[in-house]
Amino acid sequence: MLKATLRSFLAHKGRLLLSALAVILSVAFVAGSLIFSDTVSRTFDRLFASTAADVTVTPKETLDETVPSGQTLTLPASLADRLARVQGAAAARAEVDVQGLTVADENRESVGPTTGAPTIGTAWNPTERSPVELTSGHAPEGDSQVLIDADTADSKDVRIGDRLTVIGQEGSLPVEVVGIVTFTTTNPGAALVFFDPATAQTKLLGDPKAATGISVDAAEGVSDTELKRRVADALGTDAGTYELRTAEEQAESDVEQLGGFLDIIKYVMLGFAGVAVLVGVFLIVNTFSMLIAQRTRELGLLRALGADRRQVRRSVLTEALLLGLVGSTAGL
Repeated sequence: MLKATLRSFLAHKGRLLLSALAVILSVAFVAGSLIFSDTVSRTFDRLFASTAADVTVTPKETLDETVPSGQTLTLPASLADRLARVQGAAAARAEVDVQGLTVADENRESVGPTTGAPTIGTAWNPTERSPVELTSGHAPEGDSQVLIDADTADSKDVRIGDRLTVIGQEGSLPVEVVGIVTFTTTNPGAALVFFDPATAQTKLLGDPKAATGISVDAAEGVSDTELKRRVADALGTDAGTYELRTAEEQAESDVEQLGGFLDIIKYVMLGFAGVAVLVGVFLIVNTFSMLIAQRTRELGLLRALGADRRQVRRSVLTEALLLGLVGSTAGL
């Protein structure tokens, strides 16, 4: 019976092709969706872990501010000078990161990503942990010069010397592209526009004395946890108004914020995969029903030659098992 089953399976490859294709597509869609979403998650984990400062100080959100208002939370930029003097701190920088900008070219065409990722305006403060490096042009100087990431420049055909308009909560700002930066780590998919630090504070935040966060680097031999404790001591009673995170905690926070967006992508893809599986199930059931109907005489002959009902059923199930193994392996 096993020999007859294998011969039957190989002799009717054409009629099993449609069912095999359904299995291949269903398995490939589900496996691909899970692998893609997990790969993206792990990639962002490494990105955040490699670029986070040893200690990051950001404004703490109040209950009222948890409701989106479009405003960017800020803290005094002068806090960087204060924290740079903390024992165990190698350096401290005022950071500016503003999301939700709109960037347009001279034809009023958007220069932002089309994937739903944000356009981020940030201060050009290159360090050894920066996710980008300047590969052409020069650093921005004054309030009319910017850098733009290479992926956005390539996809939107932006070149050095092009004029753009950056629109944020403080109004619109005409700028000129003076340099291109390239990601040294994973490209998160966002469009990045880099300003001179003073310009970022004035034009993006509307306050030359404000920043969105302070990055503190630990001196050699000082752990992130110990530096965080010393920073909290230096802030004194003001520590309660700020959020202090080590590099590991900041990376976890960034991943958590991104997790909702990645979950949406994952579940949408799995939804399509589920539809593919459901269609595949109906297709396979119908195909095997027709195969059994077409092989009535063949199965009857097997019964006449001495095969019992259990052997005939096992023969059909063996064909289904072989189909599943071949199709799922090819799908993976």
